[in-house]
Amino acid sequence: MYMIRRVKEFGTQALIASQEIRDYIEKFESEINRGISTLCILAIIDRAENGKIHGYAILKNLEEETNEMMVIEEGTLYPLLRKLENNGILKSEKKIVDNRMRKVYSITERGDKIYNHLSGFYSKLTEAISPLLDINVRLKDHYLYCPNCANKIDLNENEIQFCDMCGLNVQELRERRL
Repeated sequence: MYMIRRVKEFGTQALIASQEIRDYIEKFESEINRGISTLCILAIIDRAENGKIHGYAILKNLEEETNEMMVIEEGTLYPLLRKLENNGILKSEKKIVDNRMRKVYSITERGDKIYNHLSGFYSKLTEAISPLLDINVRLKDHYLYCPNCANKIDLNENEIQFCDMCGLNVQELRERRL
């Protein structure tokens, strides 16, 4: 999962070739990637055709959609998927995919609410720290982010009047946005 997994490609004089620097960077990347990888996996499952996808496809989509910045090994992915399933965030079922029996994952209703909150929190956090890192973050206009808890609320879902996470009445905020 480390960006510097290709460290052998660097020259011996490169700062990153130092074991001390490499250890520091790998630890830092690991700390950041731990939560982000869960969020990315949930995003891939959420966007999958029919909301269902098998583990190997998750790995490949993650690599492809992040331009190989997020690479998770199978030995990391499957325990994470089991943990998400045990926590009621995902459910799985066996299906035939590409003429093979595979375990496909989908997000539960509870998991969808948790995913929306995590996605909203991460989006708002990234937006807030972007000036510190000299990057530009633009959040999509069709979402409302709860001012209490940062939960992401899809403005296309007209029936939502209250934040799923904290219960804030978001109807007035919705009307101001529209």
